[in-house]
Amino acid sequence: MKPLDHAFFTVHDTTRFPAVIVRPAAVLPGYAAQWEAEMEALLRHGEPFAVLYPEMPAEESHEDYKRRGIWLKRHREALARLCAALISVEPDARRRDAAVQRGRGVSKAFGIAHYAVASLDEGLSIAFGRARRPPPHDDRAVTYG
Repeated sequence: MKPLDHAFFTVHDTTRFPAVIVRPAAVLPGYAAQWEAEMEALLRHGEPFAVLYPEMPAEESHEDYKRRGIWLKRHREALARLCAALISVEPDARRRDAAVQRGRGVSKAFGIAHYAVASLDEGLSIAFGRARRPPPHDDRAVTYG
């Protein structure tokens, strides 16, 4: 299998694949087109992966939300086959509880397991387990924001 071109990905960090980490700082108005291109590249890659969402910005633009929703509906089956989990990383317990509630709807709509966890390390552990691959050796301390 051809390796992922990590330089192509600006919305997602794929350097820890199968853990695919959304870069919160990349979620700016107009980002949905690049998000789509990256998601399509992940689907073409053909290997199971999990998407982690570190503390996300409060809102995304209506247009981006709408565009991503349309893409998700069109690619629901392919995404359910390859996306092993969606993982919200939220250190704050109250916001994590809210993420659990939102995740139930997402899980039901797309047939993908959702987890809400307190730390990136916990999320990475779930990602590698759900994608059934050992984590790459990586002792970097990475902060997304």
